[in-house]
Amino acid sequence: MLIGSTGFDGITRTTYWRDNVDPSSVAAGTVGLAAAIGAVAVLYAAALRLSARLTGQDPAALPGRFAATLLPIALGYTLAHYFSFFVLEGQTTFILASDPFGTGADLLGSTGNRIDYGLAGPTLTAQVQVNAIVLGHIAGTAAAHDLALRGPGGTLRGQLPVAAVMVALTCAGLFALLSG
Repeated sequence: MLIGSTGFDGITRTTYWRDNVDPSSVAAGTVGLAAAIGAVAVLYAAALRLSARLTGQDPAALPGRFAATLLPIALGYTLAHYFSFFVLEGQTTFILASDPFGTGADLLGSTGNRIDYGLAGPTLTAQVQVNAIVLGHIAGTAAAHDLALRGPGGTLRGQLPVAAVMVALTCAGLFALLSG
């Protein structure tokens, strides 16, 4: 769900979405969100079902067994999505923490400071986003590979469907990011 919802949020930032979908349309947003989450779920389940068929394993057991390998991907998407927000709003938190009750205190010496927007410029933000997505997918793929080798039927052939989905999700994430 986290991968699909964060991915959809990235899609809404693309020029295609902005040019072709009414931003105030709740129905379009709801359908798009459900479709993105559903697409990730279907790809995941289909890849594991095919992997189970290729290795002779129980298809019902694999989705739960491999679910944790999606966490690095979700973390990468989350970092890519919220990096600039964290850097910029984190400064606001520090500035406001100096005088939390508006009494004129300057506990941290940051009262009157302004947000430095240069800390999360476009180049740094783009680098963090691309690296977070790619490294998250590499870590997820490595974790899935390791888990597959430790289980029954740990053949290379059985890992190909999952690897293909990982590559597809990486490309989709980068496409959404670079289309914004």
